Amino acid sequence: MLKLNAKIRVYETVKLIPTPKFYEFTYVKNVDISSSYKSLTDTATIVMPQKVYTDTKGFDQNLFKNANGEEKTIHDFFKLENFIEIFLGYDDDYKPAFRGYITGVQSDTNATITCEDAMYAFKKVKAVKDDNVQDKNDILNVVSTNPTTNVEGFNPKTFFEKRIKELNLPFKVNALDEELGNVIINRNQSLAQVFEMLKDKGIYTYFKTENLAPVLTITNNPQQHTASELGGFIDRNFIKSPLAGALVKKLINQGLSLLSSQLNKATQSVSGGFSGKVRFRFRYNIIEDKLIVVNESTKNTRTRVEKYFKNSNTPIYIELGDPNGQLIKTHVLHDDKDDLPKDPTAFKKATTEVASKLYQYAALRAMESKPSGFEGSFLTFGEPFVRPTDKVILENAKDKEKNGTFQVEKVERSYGENGYRQRIYIGRRVGTI
Repeated sequence: MLKLNAKIRVYETVKLIPTPKFYEFTYVKNVDISSSYKSLTDTATIVMPQKVYTDTKGFDQNLFKNANGEEKTIHDFFKLENFIEIFLGYDDDYKPAFRGYITGVQSDTNATITCEDAMYAFKKVKAVKDDNVQDKNDILNVVSTNPTTNVEGFNPKTFFEKRIKELNLPFKVNALDEELGNVIINRNQSLAQVFEMLKDKGIYTYFKTENLAPVLTITNNPQQHTASELGGFIDRNFIKSPLAGALVKKLINQGLSLLSSQLNKATQSVSGGFSGKVRFRFRYNIIEDKLIVVNESTKNTRTRVEKYFKNSNTPIYIELGDPNGQLIKTHVLHDDKDDLPKDPTAFKKATTEVASKLYQYAALRAMESKPSGFEGSFLTFGEPFVRPTDKVILENAKDKEKNGTFQVEKVERSYGENGYRQRIYIGRRVGTI
């Protein structure tokens, strides 16, 4: 029979940066962890019995007494904004299940510690620096500080890597390298609020668990679609327009071939020791099945992308989906740096190239909505260890449609008196068996 094991490390922090000083605990009563790439923040709740601190056999009780000989409390070890690591597993094999900050401590018969992942640090710092907020070219701005800043040619990779480096936060960044045009950021907004704002543009931000440290991941392709899948989706949902002709399709295909290497690079850029693909079998290590098969559906709906330029109030736009369907989302991009050419031939060439890029932009967002795959979840044991965006291979199902390779959207992990379990929520189908 496998033996459950848990290890919790609590690091003291200075301005949210962990120090080398930490406390380690090897027993908890219950741990509940929820993680998903669709939610900005992963959470954890730890329940620890009081006897861990006052009546542990074979443990030097003097370690829990201060210089005056008074017994310490849980609050001396689990302090607000201390950095915490939770490792779970079987038979002395530990996997990093959670890393983040302590946000609450309640102690009674049992002690309950609530935590948020490393995104908590980005809720505490501003997205833009307050230096040089005055615009010397704006006379009125000398009297009243502009409450917003306009970031031209906003690129998540360059913007966030630079800002996080300035803050000296010890997190690796795997960020989307895509120009989104002009983005207006309120000077009072935190980095986390900017991440939330980008979600409306189809960009997801989450911390991905790796062996050594969490990796801040910013992507427009969390479901890891391939270039060929994007091309097929565009073909199936192509809506003809004055700009959408054979030349646009040719440029789309050329762009997708270039995009392919970028998609692979983004997926593989940070290696953390996890395989990213695990196997489960029905009637073997799947305890409970609540999966419902769904098929891709874009009928009666369409997605639109518009891009405005400096010298034009009329946008270049494209649409994907059902030409007679309900418009469910309009993405608007602004470019205040470039002008559209006035020469008719050059204008047609420029607008055609822009339209082909907008189709890629639209496809990545639209494919997130209703892909073929599953809704619901299944319950399994604590191993094999699964993270959001990992792929799972399901086998031996009575319903053959449930066999295949699928992507994980969310994992709810529970550990304690009732054993170690994972409830895994599945999304799109990646492949068949």
